[in-house]
Amino acid sequence: MKAIAPTLIGCLLTAAMIPAANAAVENLQIQSNATGLCQSALPAWDANLRKRPLGMVNEGESATFVTCSFTTVIDQGGGGGVTQDSVIRYFGMFLTSSLAEPQTLSCTGVIGYPGSPDLQYVALSVDVSSETPDSNYLYFYPTDADPEQATFHQLASLSCRLPPGTGIGDTYVGIRLDDA
Repeated sequence: MKAIAPTLIGCLLTAAMIPAANAAVENLQIQSNATGLCQSALPAWDANLRKRPLGMVNEGESATFVTCSFTTVIDQGGGGGVTQDSVIRYFGMFLTSSLAEPQTLSCTGVIGYPGSPDLQYVALSVDVSSETPDSNYLYFYPTDADPEQATFHQLASLSCRLPPGTGIGDTYVGIRLDDA
């Protein structure tokens, strides 16, 4: 018994000196190249799209439509209040253009799942040009759908109209995750 007491006291003192892990909701970003998450909306448009390691580009003579679906993660137990209805903080992409003249690229964000009463559609557009690569981003924020909204549902997709000479490079989704 006398040998156990000092060992137990030593273990308790050691445990007291180890810093405690604090659980918190973390804000993370998942990134991917467009070829990993996007595809043409119809097989007929495949002929216009060049899919390459740096993205996908409309090399055809007319506009084409592309669909992108984002990957997210969720705490299945809903820990820390991070439920499936409050995961995404934003989603979007970096766009490319081989043309100096601005081209209007339009996308519709679809947030939620079929049949949901909370399914949301948000339409945005941006002018892209080879002369303004630092401005060729399009992001969807919850406030684009509703000024009072702070997050999106965990399922988010886009449908984009790509004019000739434009493309999608990188895709981004910002998420909330409880690390508890």
